[in-house]
Order: sequence, then structure tokens, then C-alpha cells
Amino acid sequence: MLDRLQVILDKVDRSRVQFVDMRVYQSTQLSLTTRKGQAENVTSQKLDGIGIRALVGGAFGFASIASFDPAEVENTIQAAIKMAKGASGTIKNKNSVDTESVFEARNEMTFKNDVNPADLSFEEKMELSQKTEAILREHDHRIINSFGSYSEKIQREQVINTNGTRVVSDYGVFRLTGSATARSGDIIQNVSDGVATNAGLQRIIDWDLEQEMTQLGERAVGLLDAVSAPSGRLNVLLEPSIVGVYIHEAFGHAAEADAILSKRSVIHDQIGNKMGIDTINVVDDPTVDKLRGSFAFDAEGTPSKRRKIIKDGILTDFFNDLSTSDMLEQGNTLNGAGRAQDFRHVSMPRMGNTYIDKGNMSFDELLEAIGDGVYLTKSYGGYVNPATGQFFFSSQSGYLIEDGQLSKPIRNSGMSGMTLDVLKNTIGVGNDIDIDAFAGICGKPSVTGYQSVPVSAGGPHVAATDIVVGGQ
Repeated sequence: MLDRLQVILDKVDRSRVQFVDMRVYQSTQLSLTTRKGQAENVTSQKLDGIGIRALVGGAFGFASIASFDPAEVENTIQAAIKMAKGASGTIKNKNSVDTESVFEARNEMTFKNDVNPADLSFEEKMELSQKTEAILREHDHRIINSFGSYSEKIQREQVINTNGTRVVSDYGVFRLTGSATARSGDIIQNVSDGVATNAGLQRIIDWDLEQEMTQLGERAVGLLDAVSAPSGRLNVLLEPSIVGVYIHEAFGHAAEADAILSKRSVIHDQIGNKMGIDTINVVDDPTVDKLRGSFAFDAEGTPSKRRKIIKDGILTDFFNDLSTSDMLEQGNTLNGAGRAQDFRHVSMPRMGNTYIDKGNMSFDELLEAIGDGVYLTKSYGGYVNPATGQFFFSSQSGYLIEDGQLSKPIRNSGMSGMTLDVLKNTIGVGNDIDIDAFAGICGKPSVTGYQSVPVSAGGPHVAATDIVVGGQ
């Protein structure tokens, strides 16, 4: 495939075109969902095509095609070049690309040390979804809604560009999730949990489904007797999944270099500045084995690497691709952060596995530091505006903290505030760590539409003061 594309790429007039890359994308997807004992969603999808990007006169043009026909591919390149040329006369801030970095590699998914998803039948995968839902539904009559979901996606990206890069990279994501809604009178509580990986199905098969879903059911029903969370500015202890969603949403998106360049980030001018206490270290590492947000090469063919965004409380780097690393003056390390949902979308700086690294305080020491407040557990998602730093997150459960001790359980709650305020108000970072405490989907708008990519997030327990908590 790359040899055929090279012939087409060699025809590009380099005297007027600064850069062209071609990303061949081939994927198969399967999604199975069971709700209330019935199959609700059974879908299978195959998606093939090429995304082509051209840089002319400081402007990018992008076009995609669901075909590998050489003549049609060549026409699509010319369409991307034409769009870039048309935009070059009006663009204010000229784009550029790192033209020195060249990568050649082949990363194939072999499943040698894992379970090939092809070795499990459709019926066996459907049974995973059905069993997940059945355990929850049968746990207690107060569980009024339940579902189980199995999903898999296997893809191959082949990247070739005018720098000379030629990379073939396989990638897979697999996930099993259960969710339940419990009700007693007017009180309704929602919980969810799951397991995810990018290496094969062994981790899912080894997950104790009976035990995990029974515990989830118990948590759903137990929350019906919990008290409402208090509201106001409180001292807060965050469990690893909450920490992960916070650092991903509230800080990670603000550190994506496209937001930095456009000054749509609250930290666009903060490189070298103190973000919080010395024990705060923010890392994103797509090279960790078997995590949902791991990948060997990004969508531009750049090898992934461990990125240290905050070191000892100081902002040191951003998430960069070939373009942002060339354009930024600070925080411009080329670190393999270019990702795209599929060939129909442009690549842009994105996260992989984002977490706060472990600190030096025990759980009991963190509780003592909090004194009186709340312990928020089990993330239920969140939202952030990177330009302002305003965020909101929700927790599935938690506990009151009274005089440095865990007290009564509390129901679903919310937490909001400003990104930099939370980092500055952090008073302790735990010596435990779970970098895979949250495994899910990250969404981000782009010029080709809203894009979603798989991610993981986590960290240790983290204590912070004066955080807005909403109990209702």
C-alpha cells in the first residue's frame, strides 16, 4: 500500500507545496449492548479510507476519500492542495510543520501474549454483555434499569508523508462495561464500572465479572440509604478515578498545543510557572502496556512517548504534533500527540493515558489534612472550558469526612471550580496510584467535526481545600 501511495506522493510539486501527508485507515468495530434482559444494540462496522493533508503558503487543506483507487487518491490530494492554496491568502497566522523528523517503523498486533478477539465467537462476546447486565438486574428489585456493553475496535493506520516518514501501526481497544440505576421512592442513583484494554481480551476474560457486578449492584442499592452530599466550599479528598477525570479534563485539554497556539487555553503563557505544590507531577504516557489510551505511533507516524507536563509543580511541556512543535517557542517537544478518530478527520494534539504521579502522603494522612469535608469516589464524567479553566465533574458516591475520619456515605455529587485554583489549593498527594482508574472516551471539536478517541486517566488520592461541591 505505501509503495503505491509513494508513487502518487512523488508527483506533488514540492516547489509550491510545503508538506503533504496521507493516512490510510482500516478498521473493524463490534458493539453489543444488553438492557433489561434484551439485546438493545448489535452493530458491526468496517471503515476504510485515506485522509490527506496539505500545507500551502502557511495554510492547511484536508480531504478524505473512502477509496484506494490511485486516480481517485491523486484527485483527493489535489483537492487538499487546492483548499490549502485558497486559504493561504486569507490566513493571519501562518502554519508550519516540522520537516526534519522522519520515522520508519512497522508495529503489528500479534496477540502473542494475549487473547486474540477472533478466538472468541460472536455468541461468547454477546454472553459477556448479557451476563454483565443479568448480574446487575437480578441483584435487587430496586435496580430499575441495567445494561451491559461489550465493544471492540481493531484498526491499522499507515502514514506516509513528504518528509519521508513511512509507518504502519496496528491498534486495538476492547471494553466491557456495566451500569445500573437504583430507585427508592423519589431517590434515584446511577453507578457504572468496567474494564478496558488495548492489547487483547485476556484482561477482560480474567476480570471477575460476578464479583465486580455484584459489588456494583451493592453500591447502587447502598446509595439509596446514603445522605445527600453537602453543598458549598469544602475541603475535598479525591479518589483516583476522580483525580484522573479532573486532570484529563480540567488540565489536560488546556495543555493541548492547538489550544495554546490559539490562546484558547488558560495556561497558554504559563510555561515555567508554578502550578501547585512540589509533589504535583502530571504525566501522560501512551506507552504503558495494555491501557485503553495506549498507542505505539500517533496519527502522523510519530512514536509515542512519556510526556511530563508538570514536574515538581512547574509547567514544563504541552501535547504536540508535527505542526505545533514547529510553531511554539516554549513547550514544543515533538511527543507523538497527534490523534484522529478515523480517516475522515484531521489529526490534532490529544491525550493518551493522563495521570497525576504518586506523592508522599498516606491515605490516613490525607484524611487528617482534610479534617472536615467530603471524600468523592467513582467518576461519572465531566466537562471543562479550556479557555477559561472552568470545569464541572460528578461523582457516583463518596463519604463525609469528620475530624479526619470517614463518616456517612453520600450520594451522587458534583464538583466545580477553576483549573488553576484546584492545583494551587492542593495540600496533599497520596503515595498510592492507579493510572487506569478511569477508562473511557475523550471528545474534542475539530474543523472536521467532533472527534472521539479512547483514553485512560487516574492518579493517587489527592486532597484539596476550598472546592465548590454541589450535593443536589
